[in-house]
Amino acid sequence: MAQIQETPPALVENGRIHAGFFREPFRSVNLLDADTFGGALGRPLRWLRLKEWVGFAFDHPRFYGAMIIQDAKYAASGTVYLFDRMTGRKWEWLVVGLPGQVRLPETLWQGESRCALGADGLHFAHDLARGRHTVRVRMRARGEIPELQADFALLQDIRTVAPLVVSLPIGPQHHTYTHKSPLRLQGSLRLGDTVVEFDPQRDFGNLDEQKTWYPYRSRWQWGTFVGLSRAGQCVALNVVDQMTPKDRPGEDALWVEGRLMLMQRPEFTQEGVFGDYRLADRAGRIRLRFTAEGAKTEQRNWGVAALDYAQHFGRYSGDVTDDAGAVHAIDGVPGVVERMAARF
Repeated sequence: MAQIQETPPALVENGRIHAGFFREPFRSVNLLDADTFGGALGRPLRWLRLKEWVGFAFDHPRFYGAMIIQDAKYAASGTVYLFDRMTGRKWEWLVVGLPGQVRLPETLWQGESRCALGADGLHFAHDLARGRHTVRVRMRARGEIPELQADFALLQDIRTVAPLVVSLPIGPQHHTYTHKSPLRLQGSLRLGDTVVEFDPQRDFGNLDEQKTWYPYRSRWQWGTFVGLSRAGQCVALNVVDQMTPKDRPGEDALWVEGRLMLMQRPEFTQEGVFGDYRLADRAGRIRLRFTAEGAKTEQRNWGVAALDYAQHFGRYSGDVTDDAGAVHAIDGVPGVVERMAARF
């Protein structure tokens, strides 16, 4: 099993990318300084190939949702979707920005993520030193899609909830850096005339920060949830089947009351209806079923670039076992399973 290391001052030092698992996010995520893709002369190519995003999922007894700001260099966007469990309806809002219009920070210790066009926009203010990410979203009504306003904080105290910070190679020329964590919610959201208040003792979210040089042909399958176990403990899971070496640890982790434990990569087995899965690892520590309630999908083909993407949102049931052997029963905890196949 991999060991979690102390975090060096910068992700890249003397041209070399630090690889492994780290105790806290890097203060400098300077991937462009790496001696790959042609050294100093290859810096423009490294910038063009770097895919970056900051995304949050959030849950309330009535609503489940997610939002993301992403920059693929030749395309950029901000997206929000919201699922109403009371009515079974899903809404999506999209802001498409031109390259250079989207802002993402080098790190989340201090900075802003922003994507806006006219009166529509997403704005995240990051202050990891103070343990919070502040979200402000304004989306106008369009046809049957209601207006959306969100003003809430996602609380991330790394002193009490250890973050998952991973830097791993994808083959000889590609690399991924990610920072993930369960979060608590505080604030409000308004959908049309409906207002909901988030309670940090009840409502959870999660963070996905990514900076990666992906191969031209890329694929992954990702699963995550955060919520209360049957015993009332906060349990979160992040698992992924991607292009990092299968014989080495990946970004698979379990949190129990903020304590982080690295796990083995599970298999995702599709069951019955598209979007329903069984997740199980060889060690028998992950025994879960995911039942989809809906999905955000996107299929595009531009010739040289294409994507086939689905993020299924639903509920996890089963159990997970921590490194002390304690079994945590999971009954209908909200989460997602995401599938991506792309040429980009």
